[in-house]
Amino acid sequence: MKTTDRLSRILHKNEGTGPPAARLLDAHAASPTDTRGSVSRPGRMPACCLKHPGSLALVLTAALTCSVRLAGTGGKPPVEQGEFSILWDGKEIGSETYVIQDSTDSCVSTSILDFHNPTESRQKVRMETRLEMGRNYVPRAYLLKSDVDGTRGTMTGSFAPNQAMFQYVGGGKPQKRGLLVGNKYTVLDSNIYHHFIFLARLFERGGGEKAQEFEVVIPQEMESGALRMRPLRRETLAVRGKKREVRVLQLDTGALEIHLWVDRDGLLQRISVPARALEILRR
Repeated sequence: MKTTDRLSRILHKNEGTGPPAARLLDAHAASPTDTRGSVSRPGRMPACCLKHPGSLALVLTAALTCSVRLAGTGGKPPVEQGEFSILWDGKEIGSETYVIQDSTDSCVSTSILDFHNPTESRQKVRMETRLEMGRNYVPRAYLLKSDVDGTRGTMTGSFAPNQAMFQYVGGGKPQKRGLLVGNKYTVLDSNIYHHFIFLARLFERGGGEKAQEFEVVIPQEMESGALRMRPLRRETLAVRGKKREVRVLQLDTGALEIHLWVDRDGLLQRISVPARALEILRR
């Protein structure tokens, strides 16, 4: 299966063999050989997913709001921090707060996500992440802690040239597996919305005028694939009662289109997913 097809399936709907959220990081979801640290492409690991097909796409394409960038003081690197409002069918179902700290040759992001599964109103999900990256947002280390209705799990990721290794702890024996990757890629994990910011930044670094393709890794799904991004248009967007010039970018997975609104300061202000009738506005 082509990488674009695999990624399209992940972003479009939650198919495959991943366990429901109530069985987060279940040890039985992987084969016995997974515990020996094998490397595979493609592979499959327990996913922090929702119970119903289609809900993962909703969460992946949720809102990014309230972003601010703070200038560093006293020699400290610049910091971007914000709060994301997750909307579905016009209703707020959760939020994510994040902090991104940049230096000359590295970047670290942390986030906390809380939301209710819109198709399982009693299901509560919390995810905490820490992503360490080098130049061009190539990952160095990744940590995800999750709690789905009291079922807790931890995933760690380590990265070497052309290889990403992940270890899952929760619900059984620790599992360790790997994924073969290219030289340049970034992390776009399931349900972790601020990761879209790094794709928008990479697009601007690449010139921002012509279509570009990016390889991404989705740790929870144990998949990699290619996204194609291109500029659509410029327009004026009302942000907190003030008009702001933004550029609309289109992400194409081959089966799903996602639109990103990025302002002159490089901040992601809005996301729209036409196929899902999702409209996300900054507070």
